[in-house]
Amino acid sequence: MNMSLGLIETRGLTATISAADAACKSASVEIIGYKKVGSGLVTVCFQGEVSAVQAAIENGVAAVRPADLVVSSLVIARPDSSVVKLLNQFGRKKGSMDVEKKPVAVKAPVEVAPVIEPVLASQPVEPPVVNHPVKDKKPEGKKSKK
Repeated sequence: MNMSLGLIETRGLTATISAADAACKSASVEIIGYKKVGSGLVTVCFQGEVSAVQAAIENGVAAVRPADLVVSSLVIARPDSSVVKLLNQFGRKKGSMDVEKKPVAVKAPVEVAPVIEPVLASQPVEPPVVNHPVKDKKPEGKKSKK
């Protein structure tokens, strides 16, 4: 069985996911990983038989909309062992380009504080008494020009 390597590089993760989905549905290939290259570029790698990888890459590239999001695609039939080693040097597990793993945030348990009701006075509160009179601010007689 002749194994080959296929790569699709796109601008943005959603374009890469779209390409990967179409590629895997169209041919018998396996995703061996993806890498965020930087500046929004993402590369996804496939492996499988030569004809399957070629068909998968063609269909994956065709599925990306808009088409200008595809930066590059490549099929390497029977890659040399040094190419496989090079791909493994980028911090991946031996034999594959595993998907990048990021730590998942865990919610801390929330402590519920008891609600304390305010203590009300036993006697009703009376409104304050004002001892000074309020003056009427209306003018007594307005003179108008005739």
